[in-house]
Amino acid sequence: MIYEIGGLIIAFAFVAKGGDMFVDSSVQIANTLRVPRLIIGGTLVSLATTIPELVVSVTASYLGDSGIALGNAVGSAIVDMGLVTGTVALILPVTVDRTVFRRRAWWVRIAAILLVIVSWNQVIGQLPGFGLFIFSCLYLFADYRYIRRKQNQEPRSLDDAPPENGRSNINIALRFILGAVLIVIGSRLLLETGTSLATRMGVPSVLIGLSVVAMGTSLPELVTGISAARKGVPDLSVGNVLGANLLNIAMIVGLAGTIRPLIVADFVQWYSYPWLFVFIATLGLTLGRSGTLDRRGGMVLVGLYIVYATGLAVSGTLALY
Repeated sequence: MIYEIGGLIIAFAFVAKGGDMFVDSSVQIANTLRVPRLIIGGTLVSLATTIPELVVSVTASYLGDSGIALGNAVGSAIVDMGLVTGTVALILPVTVDRTVFRRRAWWVRIAAILLVIVSWNQVIGQLPGFGLFIFSCLYLFADYRYIRRKQNQEPRSLDDAPPENGRSNINIALRFILGAVLIVIGSRLLLETGTSLATRMGVPSVLIGLSVVAMGTSLPELVTGISAARKGVPDLSVGNVLGANLLNIAMIVGLAGTIRPLIVADFVQWYSYPWLFVFIATLGLTLGRSGTLDRRGGMVLVGLYIVYATGLAVSGTLALY
């Protein structure tokens, strides 16, 4: 038991540090290549911060653990919308462009509906999984085209220019590689210790995936969100969360299901799926209507996540008996 807990702590540290380095170096690379910052936040950062979820779920699928594979992806989406976005709003109220938010939110809603449909019979086969993956690729392509069109319509900002005194290209590349390595090692350790802990405690792996593993792999989004709020740009965090959520629901679940069919537990269908839509609806009713998520809205999101997590804890306790 002590070994597993120590492993989880080390894994969390690796994932958090690796995610931070990976995001920082990704931004530096994009600036060096003169890629607009909107594209960095809408696509590259989302892809970077979902690397832990991708590695954990794909590895779990390859090893035949559907509980960790699916629980981690769905659980991470819930953590991002509830805990991460709520925490960011508590630090600094979030204001977004309602048109852009609604457009991305609809992609997330459709992805969630597709996930429920393809897993209706409690199995996500390889063909439906591949379909989810293709949907995520369509989102990335459409998002890229939309942002490029917006950029062409507006004058180039001085903020989009690459920094003159940035780190050397070699240093940036080394941080990029080291960050990726730390994420992979931390994610693998997180999977192994999480599975071992679940086995020792007699708790179903899907509960571990929805809670401990999902929290650990969402650390990059949490770190990014807190950093963005402290720098006075919390809207970048919301964009990252929406992009990361779609990648969690469509790309990660899709790839995991393509590698090996996923068995969907009853608990995921009657507990996790409804909560997923609760958080999607809550964000839509706040940011989608007013374009602003104040501290009160942040408290609501964090409160809802606490209720959700409490339900997981109670379910885990009942599973022991």
